[in-house]
Amino acid sequence: MAKNTRQQNSEVDFLADWSDLRAFSDLESSSKVDNLPSMLAQWREDLSSIGGVEATVGVLETAQAGLVSILAKRSRAVCRIAVSGDDLLDFANRPASQWHGTGFLVAPNLLLTNHHVLNDVKVAQNAKAEFNYQITEEDILDGPPDSAPPAVRFSLNPDRLFVTSKVGELDFTFVWIEAEAARQFGTIPMTRGSFTISKGEPTYIVHHPEGKPKRISLDDTEVMSINTAMLLYAADTARGSSGAPVFCDRGRLVALHHAWQSVSKVREKFPTLTGYLNDGGRTDVVNEGIKLSAIAIDLERRIAEGGEEASQAATVLSAFNGSDSLTGLFGSLGRYVPPVEEDASEASTVDDKAPSAYEKVVQVYNGSEQDVDIGAWNIEWFNRDYGNKGKLERVATVITDLNLDIWALVEVSKPAVEALLKQLKDKYKQEYMAAYSEPEAKPGKQTTAVIWRPNVVEGERVDWPEKIDGLFQAHSKDDLNLEAVHGKIFNRYPGLFRFKLKSETKAFDFYLVPLHLKAKGEGSLRRRLASKVLAYAVDQMINEHGADKDWVLLGDFNATLATKDFDPLKAANFVPLSAEDEKNGAFTYLKAPYKSLIDNIFLSANMNKYADEDDFFIVARDKVVSRFVQDTSDHLPIALRLSLTHLPDGNVEMGSVLEDAGAAANVEDAFAALLSNAGLPQPVTDRGGSAGSSANTRDLPVSATLENASSVSSWPTLHWQLAGLTKSTFFNVNSASLQVLLSHVNADLTKRYGSAANPVTPEDVAVVLMVEAGVSAGGIMDPDFVHSNGEFGIFPLPNNIEFWVGKGAPAYDQPMSVDENIRYYLAYLGALKNKAVKNASGLVLYPGLFTYPGIAGSAEKSAKLLAGIVHGYFWSGNYGGANPPMSHILNGYADDRPIDQIMATTGYVHAGKSLMVNRQKNIVTGLALI
Repeated sequence: MAKNTRQQNSEVDFLADWSDLRAFSDLESSSKVDNLPSMLAQWREDLSSIGGVEATVGVLETAQAGLVSILAKRSRAVCRIAVSGDDLLDFANRPASQWHGTGFLVAPNLLLTNHHVLNDVKVAQNAKAEFNYQITEEDILDGPPDSAPPAVRFSLNPDRLFVTSKVGELDFTFVWIEAEAARQFGTIPMTRGSFTISKGEPTYIVHHPEGKPKRISLDDTEVMSINTAMLLYAADTARGSSGAPVFCDRGRLVALHHAWQSVSKVREKFPTLTGYLNDGGRTDVVNEGIKLSAIAIDLERRIAEGGEEASQAATVLSAFNGSDSLTGLFGSLGRYVPPVEEDASEASTVDDKAPSAYEKVVQVYNGSEQDVDIGAWNIEWFNRDYGNKGKLERVATVITDLNLDIWALVEVSKPAVEALLKQLKDKYKQEYMAAYSEPEAKPGKQTTAVIWRPNVVEGERVDWPEKIDGLFQAHSKDDLNLEAVHGKIFNRYPGLFRFKLKSETKAFDFYLVPLHLKAKGEGSLRRRLASKVLAYAVDQMINEHGADKDWVLLGDFNATLATKDFDPLKAANFVPLSAEDEKNGAFTYLKAPYKSLIDNIFLSANMNKYADEDDFFIVARDKVVSRFVQDTSDHLPIALRLSLTHLPDGNVEMGSVLEDAGAAANVEDAFAALLSNAGLPQPVTDRGGSAGSSANTRDLPVSATLENASSVSSWPTLHWQLAGLTKSTFFNVNSASLQVLLSHVNADLTKRYGSAANPVTPEDVAVVLMVEAGVSAGGIMDPDFVHSNGEFGIFPLPNNIEFWVGKGAPAYDQPMSVDENIRYYLAYLGALKNKAVKNASGLVLYPGLFTYPGIAGSAEKSAKLLAGIVHGYFWSGNYGGANPPMSHILNGYADDRPIDQIMATTGYVHAGKSLMVNRQKNIVTGLALI
């Protein structure tokens, strides 16, 4: 921020505790990284060294010549932000008619700056992004250098997207800008990563100090300290530099500059800061920047919490590349920040106790006990040439960067794995242990193996019981009456491994079976038989051998689910996830056109014991690895995170998988012969319960998908009358069609959630229609309406619509038929009323809200409540991160007060605005339709 004169110090305080200047001193523990200093040093190791015999003064401070062109190109995306308006309030709520800051383009429609530069929507509406505001090359060469250059100005559109984190939180703002800006000036890529820069390295800041033409800080700019979320660095900055990009000596964006202070002021709080630099000089000013990795984690937290802002946060997060080695591939996904304990007193507040966004980021980094990350990778190409130092380094780098806890390695040998573990330890100081499916195999034989982080999990190879082991050794010559099976059923022996989480608070262990099955062209029948053997073996282990744990089967299957080769596993209640393609909601590691050759993963149904599938395991559908990983191998890894935040403490009883439901007759005959030869009992269809179930099998939980019920796509296609209709006339004209559709919605809810499911009512439809439906000029229903977050259609489907209603839902931001839009939106409303997603203030969100005294049993009050859920009245993100006043809002609904009055004193983001009055009018109009 800049006014007319430079102040002696910044008005924005530093966020981090710099009393200990050691790198990552704020990280209490790191099970993900064994040796932080070594990782930092090795990850930042130069690709090429600077040599020669020239003399240096102090410390060698040269840079690669190509850096000049990189910075010149990326500086084009940096702009001055000019704010003006007589009625504007700055970030401290002070009247200020104008001010300046710096910002930069990070995606075709995204501008990034500080919150204290663009602190709210009104300010952003009155701001201009001024590009190319810099002294021309001619004036630099020939003068005068202080000429006032012209600028290319663009307006901002915060109504389309505005994601901000306040001063004292993470002090950033993303705002929508027209795409023409990026077409003219390019963008600066955002890449996550904790080890992007190290202490003592230079930074380069491109900024508009005091609102003046663009400058770059080149000298005495080194990093003085680094922690999980912040950088401390020297550089010449001023008011107006706020919101500038901070680059490392490779030209990569590493941080968002947000504050500067004098060394003397910082030393009052942190006496260890001397201000001395590498070359012996001393700086009078120090700066604090927010690491891109911390911003990414904050966005993930917002998405996980849901609400109106979640979709915009997801849009911003999609612009990030890479992974963060401190949190692993999945970042903060599934990690839990404990809620603040509420005081029993009605008058108490929790604002002073609630952790800030910055503190939540640090808690995420310290929360690695909450999950187990598992990957599978076919590295056959490496196994053939593991003595090649270049290949060895590339594989070790991928393993280190993705930083999973357990890897199932396919088509490897013991010597190749041992060489890999040595490289990981020697270069990155990362400890891994290994076990092999066939420990006695000859050195040249390809097999499967697992490696794991011993400070995260305890692992061991376990012998299959003798008779089950015989199934895996079976050969077509063993009188199986199946000529299509040539050779061994399992061409790679499926070893059995058991893992236990090393945690003082969570008790969790599971079995892992790494797999490699023959390719599709070598016979589907063999894979189907192998699938039946696996399903039978797991069932026997659970029911007859006491292995009543979770089971994960994963690896290189080289076949798709469409072949029905794995129906026996599906019938045995495993949850299949395919890595074939993204279009079908598949388990992909890379976005198209890249595909993984590892096609399938199966998670046993026990994985659903504690929460819905989407809560318990997280799939890397949206994760895009770096070009480096793509170039390393044609076989690309897949990964999943088992999020343990729902696990209770102590030992846990596990459920059982269901029995095999059968397959083709010839496979059945061969399978029966195989069991008979092994002296094993034939599978039973009833263990004392109904057909196809097990007496000691838990009831399946209400699922997050429609696979356990009817499918929205199978509901009747209806003809909707739209032309020239307002919302009210649309409801009346189409009332019969809506009734038909509601009957299907509620029948589906009963199948999914039981007879006590909360139904979707005509009151729900009428109220939500009035408050949400998109209309064109004159209030006419518009099937092509584009909502504020880019949702397409009459109703704004959320971007995570598949989470709510299951696979097959249309893309929320693409054209869809009116019928699709209405069907899936009503299914979404049903999920909001029945799917338990979070606990808050002792209530289950969101079903528990509808049972609140004074609301339960009232269709009208329930409809108003449902509209409030849609508008994010119960999401902390709409309250600046504070807990929503649950009791106050629910009591207001119970007392049937107008919604604008209920929300007036809550701190809700739109409280007191005319928007709330309009919502109340729409609610009244909607209920009048019934």
